[in-house]
Amino acid sequence: MRTYLRVKGRQVDEVAGEVVREQPLSVFVNGEKFLTLLCSPMALEELIVGYLWMEKVIGAREEIARLEVSAVDGRAEVTLTHPVTLPTERILTSGCGGGITFRIDHRLFPRLHSRVRVRPAQLADRMKELFQAAVHYQRSRGIHGAALADAERLLIVAEDVGRHNAVDKIKGEALLRGIPTEDRLLFSTGRISSEMLLKAARMGVPVVASRTSPTEMAVALAEQLGVTVCGYVRPDGLNVYAGDAVILDAPVGAAGG
Repeated sequence: MRTYLRVKGRQVDEVAGEVVREQPLSVFVNGEKFLTLLCSPMALEELIVGYLWMEKVIGAREEIARLEVSAVDGRAEVTLTHPVTLPTERILTSGCGGGITFRIDHRLFPRLHSRVRVRPAQLADRMKELFQAAVHYQRSRGIHGAALADAERLLIVAEDVGRHNAVDKIKGEALLRGIPTEDRLLFSTGRISSEMLLKAARMGVPVVASRTSPTEMAVALAEQLGVTVCGYVRPDGLNVYAGDAVILDAPVGAAGG
């Protein structure tokens, strides 16, 4: 809890409330320093497992022989069941929190061929449920939420100061719990940027939906990779920027009855 001043018009009050937390987390793999992530100090094991999978350092949870995380020291030690050559060409992403990726080449990702179809109302309902489940957002704002879902319910919810970290946590928890991510829906409270789109494609997710907008590069990648991208999801509508997974109630250009 922090004490701060709240100014409304001519009134100034001293209030106590939650302020979103972040910390550096240095990740070591087989004794070698890999990178330092800026993240929210929660669900750190899920974050590390998901990030290592996203960057193709591991292909399955079983490849991790030992994982020790110290939130106090800001250090994570990962021992794999095999030697690994860590990627070194770091790309600073547009994600908040200074995200880093090593494998951003979309040619490394196969095009998705999914039969998943979803109605706008289902996307709006799941987005509403994400905001209801995002307890840290409700307490302090200034934090992003992500969710893995099917058309009827949320399966996993994660929060972090970095929207990319929240998606990594989703994949990490999915690996730890044995929940498939293929043919699911991915929701985010933040902007859909290129690295967010690539994370979804790597997870086999054919539909990505956001409360806000995608970037032009994310839309172009979605078209290449067979991912449907929806933005500005609201109870009364949404924007479809790429893909054909959204079931429309009227032809394009026609008013619904």
